[in-house]
Amino acid sequence: MWQELGVDHVSLLLQKIDPMGADDARALATGASLDVETVFGPREPARLDVDPSSAARADDDAAIARTIEFAASVAARSVYICTGSAGSLSWEDAAEAFCAAIEPSRALAQARGLPLALEPTNTFRGDVSFVFSLRDVVDLARAAGLGVVLDLHACWFERGFARLVRENLDLFVLVQVSDFVLGTFDTPNRAVPGDGDVPLERLLGIILDAGYEGAFDLELIGPRIDQEGYPNAIRRAAEYTGGLLQRLGA
Repeated sequence: MWQELGVDHVSLLLQKIDPMGADDARALATGASLDVETVFGPREPARLDVDPSSAARADDDAAIARTIEFAASVAARSVYICTGSAGSLSWEDAAEAFCAAIEPSRALAQARGLPLALEPTNTFRGDVSFVFSLRDVVDLARAAGLGVVLDLHACWFERGFARLVRENLDLFVLVQVSDFVLGTFDTPNRAVPGDGDVPLERLLGIILDAGYEGAFDLELIGPRIDQEGYPNAIRRAAEYTGGLLQRLGA
């Protein structure tokens, strides 16, 4: 599908790499001359209130390590993850537990020359994260020595958005673009950029004016995308977002 659409700059997911095996996935990516921007790690990270010596924590560490090693092998520019649920912990205790748990992975990513980054999620996803705003994710990333994926779906409505972007530009390794239709009450249920209510032109303008020079990632997932079909949704998303960025001088 990517070849038919002329797509050669992509992001990859561990959940699709693991079932086929890293060697076959690497062969596909390199054989198609794909420019891999980033690789997303484990889909369901371990809860932060589990015993640090538990099997769940070991499995999570191993999954992040696989992500980092694969990303390095295909010359990706970054790896990103979610924090894992806070479970029974307070925000502050979850942050402390996360910083301790992620340190070996951060060190491995640094050794491979890759930034390891966090993304915020919306509040529906308390099963995989406890950071639901740009404000919280930049604070946690600085404490943990990580980068940030600026996922507009999680923070397009945030107070002080322009200031947060300007003051934390050094952290951003990727900007994720999608749209959201007001009145949607399930997740994940993204819309093709331009089909929803997110003021993308204003937000992307703020990001570019702040000096961001990195990649923009189209994150398309959910029933609207499934119903339309990925080829057409990707084509429309690329055309709309590309035109927007061009008008904004990117």
